[in-house]
Amino acid sequence: MSQDQGIGMFPQLLGVSQFLESHPAVTDVKFFDKAGVTKSAVAKWELANQPFQLPDDLASFLAISDGLLLRWSILLNRIPIQGIGNTHINSLAQITRYDTDSLEEGSTAFLLDSSPSMYGKVCLVYSKDCPYAPTIWFQALDCTWHFVAQTFTDYFRLLIMHLGLPGWCYTYTNTGLPAITEEWFGFLSPERYHIDLMKGYKGGSQKQPPLMDLDRLAEYLDKGSGGGKEDQAKPAGEKKKRTYGYMKA
Repeated sequence: MSQDQGIGMFPQLLGVSQFLESHPAVTDVKFFDKAGVTKSAVAKWELANQPFQLPDDLASFLAISDGLLLRWSILLNRIPIQGIGNTHINSLAQITRYDTDSLEEGSTAFLLDSSPSMYGKVCLVYSKDCPYAPTIWFQALDCTWHFVAQTFTDYFRLLIMHLGLPGWCYTYTNTGLPAITEEWFGFLSPERYHIDLMKGYKGGSQKQPPLMDLDRLAEYLDKGSGGGKEDQAKPAGEKKKRTYGYMKA
C-alpha cells in the first residue's frame, strides 16, 4: 500500500497532510503506513485485560491501522528543524496499563500516546463502573490529570486539528501551552489558536496569535548541544529580539 493510499483511509488526516505539504514553511511530511490488526488480536487484548474492552471507534481504527505516526519538519531560513510535528497513537501492543494513583479511586488507565513529544501521557481512562466506554485524559509532567475528550473519535479530531505539535495537550491544563508550542500554533494555525482561546482553554491569553520568537527558538534548539555561545558573549544591550510573523496557508 502506498503512503497516499494509507493516509487516504483517514480523510481528516489527509486534509491536514495536504495543508502541511502546501505550507511554505513545512517540509519532510511523512506518513508511516501500518497494517491493521485482526479481530482475534483485539479479542486477545481484551482477554488479557479483563474486564476492560476497547471502545468500538478505537477498535475500528486499529483494524485499519495499528497505531498512527505522521511526522513533519519546519524550514526556517532554509534550515530544516526536524521533528516539530508528531501525530501519534500507540499500536495495540503499546496500549498497556498505566499507574493511576493520582486519579479517582477505582479508575484504570491504558496508554494511548506515550511519545516524548507529548511532554506527558495520553490515556484511555475507565471508571470502575464502566469497563467498555473510556474517556481520554492527559497526565502532565507534574502528574496532574486533565480531561481531554469524551471518546476516542473526539480525541482523534483534536489530535489532527492540533497538528501533532509538541505538548499540544497542555491546552487543556491550568498551566497552558509551553511558550514555544503556542508560538508554533500562532505561526502554523492561527485559526485553531483562536478556537482554543474562544473556548476558554489556557493555551494563551493574547487576542492575536503570538509572533515566533526566534531567539527563544534558538535557545530551545541549542539545549544540550552547546550552542548559543556567541549570543552569550554579547553584552545584553546589543541583543535585538528577533520575531517571525505567522502566516495562513
